[in-house]
Amino acid sequence: MYPILFKLGPFTIYTYGLMVAIGCLVGFFYVREEARRTGFDTDKITSLFLWVLISGFMGGRILYVFVEWERFLNEPLRTIFGRGGFVFYGGFILAFGIGIWQIRRKSLNIWKTVDIFTPAVAVAYAIGRIGCFLNGCCYGRPTDSWLGVSFPPESPAGSLGAPLIPIQLFASLNLFIIFAILLILRPYKKFDGQLFWLYVLLYGLSRSIIEIFRGDPRGHIWLFSTSQFIGIILAILALIMLGKLGREKEQNL
Repeated sequence: MYPILFKLGPFTIYTYGLMVAIGCLVGFFYVREEARRTGFDTDKITSLFLWVLISGFMGGRILYVFVEWERFLNEPLRTIFGRGGFVFYGGFILAFGIGIWQIRRKSLNIWKTVDIFTPAVAVAYAIGRIGCFLNGCCYGRPTDSWLGVSFPPESPAGSLGAPLIPIQLFASLNLFIIFAILLILRPYKKFDGQLFWLYVLLYGLSRSIIEIFRGDPRGHIWLFSTSQFIGIILAILALIMLGKLGREKEQNL
């Protein structure tokens, strides 16, 4: 729980930003290596990575503003430009849309390209979640169990004044496990797009469970949190797409 790593004159290095940056770099090197291994044009893939990265951050911020619309009405500039405040699925959806547009522009195979990026998303996000723990954001519910972690009073989680479930670490572990599953299945995938939709399915289902143990305010749609609702919808879509692409592959044999 170290929100600030160190200060250098007027500059402050935050652990959350550092972990996100490390995650992005790890994801980038994975994508570059996988593109080289599978015979893709690495320059096109690098350009695509930048588009996906930028749109991912934009989408995450946009959905955050939408979820925190009451705060936005009271503090519009701080809500938009303040430090922190991202919703993963906002970034994921916008990055996917922009990514498909760029893939078409670069005349690349859509599902083969998406499969290259998918494990990178999982591992980058897993590392970023460690940053959430160090920053004290995206925290869990209060608990009296031995799992409880007390955060510094100045952190978002510390404001509750009670030990909390370190759900950020469980979320990170979940993503590392999904990353490992994708790597193991990568040589055995039966059709292009399988890794991507498998990730959408596994993450959607696991995120829906993880959300139950979250304690931070994050918006709701009916009885579900925003990410829980989106995760369930995308998991259903993933099942449909896995079946559809699998049948198309069998018909083309």
